[in-house]
Amino acid sequence: MSLLELSKKSAPQAEARQFVAFRVGKEEYGLDIAAVAEVVRPLRITPLPRMPEFIEGVINLRGTIIPAVDLRKRFAIGIMPGGERTARMIITKGALKERAPRGRGLLALVVDAVDEVLTISPDRIDRTPEAATGAHAEFLAGVGKLNDRLIILIDLSRILSREERSALAEVKDAGA
Repeated sequence: MSLLELSKKSAPQAEARQFVAFRVGKEEYGLDIAAVAEVVRPLRITPLPRMPEFIEGVINLRGTIIPAVDLRKRFAIGIMPGGERTARMIITKGALKERAPRGRGLLALVVDAVDEVLTISPDRIDRTPEAATGAHAEFLAGVGKLNDRLIILIDLSRILSREERSALAEVKDAGA
């Protein structure tokens, strides 16, 4: 057995990762399945004052108050022509570390549709293209390639800036 064959046999194979695939506008995105608590039909959102436009407000999910982010607004995607928007909410965990004790850092993402769970091997995930990096795209984690599809992968821990997380914490502390 050659050294190359031996190294291939002894090298641990990176495991495929699973992503919840969802759509915002015409694009397909993926979120690591470990960050998803559940997918629900849209709940009534109570607006919060003085928040960035994409933070719609908060929802009450079985007694837990959770901030809601509209990804159309966060990604600066306009309303699609053709009528009423249908949407889903992805309840995520770990996005708001400073709020983690009671609500486990839950955050609701308002998306257009949740499609499926995808399995993508690490060798099919590329870094975020340089043209798509910068201050307004810090939440992009890479691009998954699945046959003829490109899945834009989201880093949930960076979906909100430190300032935005602090603003939400201040609202909660003020009794909102």
